Amino acid sequence: MPQYLEPRTDVPAKDDWSTGLVFQELRLVRATLSAVALVSATGIAVCLFLPMVLGNVVATVVLSLLFLVGAVGPLMHRVETLPVRRGLLEEPWRRHPATLVRHPDDKYATYVRLADGVVLEGFLGDDLPDVVREFGEIFVCGPDSRGKAVVRAAGLAKTANAKVARPAAFEVQEPVQQHEIGRPLDDPAVLKALPGLVAGTHAALGAVIPAVIGTVIVVTSLWPIAPAGLAVGGLIVVLSLLVLPSTIELGRWYRDAVQGMHAAQGWTPLPVTLFPWKPGRLVAGLATMGGGRLALVQFVDPDLHVIANIADTGTMWIAGVHGDVVAVGVPRVPVLTIAAVQPDSDTPREAPVPWIQRLRTPDFSGLPR
Repeated sequence: MPQYLEPRTDVPAKDDWSTGLVFQELRLVRATLSAVALVSATGIAVCLFLPMVLGNVVATVVLSLLFLVGAVGPLMHRVETLPVRRGLLEEPWRRHPATLVRHPDDKYATYVRLADGVVLEGFLGDDLPDVVREFGEIFVCGPDSRGKAVVRAAGLAKTANAKVARPAAFEVQEPVQQHEIGRPLDDPAVLKALPGLVAGTHAALGAVIPAVIGTVIVVTSLWPIAPAGLAVGGLIVVLSLLVLPSTIELGRWYRDAVQGMHAAQGWTPLPVTLFPWKPGRLVAGLATMGGGRLALVQFVDPDLHVIANIADTGTMWIAGVHGDVVAVGVPRVPVLTIAAVQPDSDTPREAPVPWIQRLRTPDFSGLPR
């Protein structure tokens, strides 16, 4: 049976490295989106002093949309860090047998009944309830005197806010039959994560579409001349062209991984030792292949959940043949990413991560060493 990432239950939750990694990632997202909001707000302020010709109007609309996206960062951070401000992480995580139940009137929140009869409710996302249903357990800090709690599930590097639900005529959801570790695409959790892997094959669209939008803004700003439109549109075009080569290469890697996933007849667990992570560098490690051969493994588009599982268990689960690029996941958990494999190598030869790509790379400085 595979091992899964689990929070430590013998230290306060705030001292658990994987919990720290979750909140570290939230801080990085907040900083990135806050910078986007600040730059956008500055651009909007400048546009207000310019003539409202078509190009400047379009630039103002684009900057306003970017500001709204950036403003989500601080708001999301405040909501997700409520357990810290409430002091819930001062106590250790506790493992509870758990069952998903249905509320007779509320079909939007998720309700989890613990073994002691307490029912917690919260908006736990799409993946965490599936893992709780699969494993039949949950990790909890709280509830406190106000009924507030925070929860986690094995295999996932994420937390979710919850509270004690009011008494109701809850109905137990039908338990799922535990999936046997076999062909990856026979695993419902893998099928749920597969669209994300397929979406990676179209990574170049993430640069092409903004480039087209930027070009349209520039064209609409040529007559009458609109300085804001030329500046905003030109910046979008330049940034898109800078990131285009890496997204084209990333799409090729994803296509190879998807092909390997479809051809895979089973998961292959490989012992892996991760190198200490450095900012601006790929997450990498040494894997022991069949026959004891060593191979350099580099995660070109690292997923926080997958990397945390590898760091905690020392095992990487790959799907498909040992090609240059493989799909990496965790059986029975809806997470997937890709990795580049270089057999008979122990030193990273790849160039540093392009600077613009670092904006979407998680901070892994909290990984255990």
